[in-house]
Amino acid sequence: MATTTRELALDYTPPYDWERVHAFIKKRLITDVEWLDESSYGRTFTTCGISGSFTATHRPRENTFHVQIETKAGPACPGDLIATIRRVLDLDANSAAIDEHLRTNYRFANHFIPGLRIPRCWNVFEAGVRAVLGQQVSVSAATHLTRELVQHYGARYRTARLFPSPSQLSGQLFDELRMPHQRKATLARLATFCLGQPQAKPEQWLKLKGIGPWTIDYARLRGEGAEDIFLSGDLGVKRKLAALELDIDPTLRHPWGSYLTFQLWHLD
Repeated sequence: MATTTRELALDYTPPYDWERVHAFIKKRLITDVEWLDESSYGRTFTTCGISGSFTATHRPRENTFHVQIETKAGPACPGDLIATIRRVLDLDANSAAIDEHLRTNYRFANHFIPGLRIPRCWNVFEAGVRAVLGQQVSVSAATHLTRELVQHYGARYRTARLFPSPSQLSGQLFDELRMPHQRKATLARLATFCLGQPQAKPEQWLKLKGIGPWTIDYARLRGEGAEDIFLSGDLGVKRKLAALELDIDPTLRHPWGSYLTFQLWHLD
């Protein structure tokens, strides 16, 4: 099938901490779905029934990402595709306002990281799958499980793979994955639910056995791009709060709870 290629520049308002975006993605990179080098990030995707890939190269002097998009069929660059790439790279965040708010309300001292952005998944379902695979295991273990899932269930796209869809995961037993049976069942339930109700919000997943508030919040933070999700129950967040002796006032974390979460995840 013929492919269509388009190149464009996507701008952002600085600051933009590419170094930490790069580091975050690198630890969670899904082989064959995503690729990363010193100045660029890319991945395969499916949107509006169209499969394709993009590679975004950071050009900090221009405050842009140069993006090359390849699609298999249909329009080369539908509007929602561009919007999704912007969300994935968190290009529309008002870093100056976010930084000012967090600096003013919390005692980060010299630990504060300006221009911190939130790398996001392609969609809510992918974020939900990553969250389920990441329940009660390390980041490296969750990444390994996600890579295994893609190798067994992700469809081929040229020399790469696409992240598995709900239809590809619904009803599966996941015997290939080394994780508890109950978590495999949770993953299958999530896929079946999303297959039947593709427009459902993550909050509706709570009715599914094995899915709790942390999984919902993670999916909203990295899938929807929600800006005010503070993962208070996350072990890493709890440790950083204790180390810094920070007491989070719920009224002060709004409306940037997601960025507060990422500040704590990245602090040394």
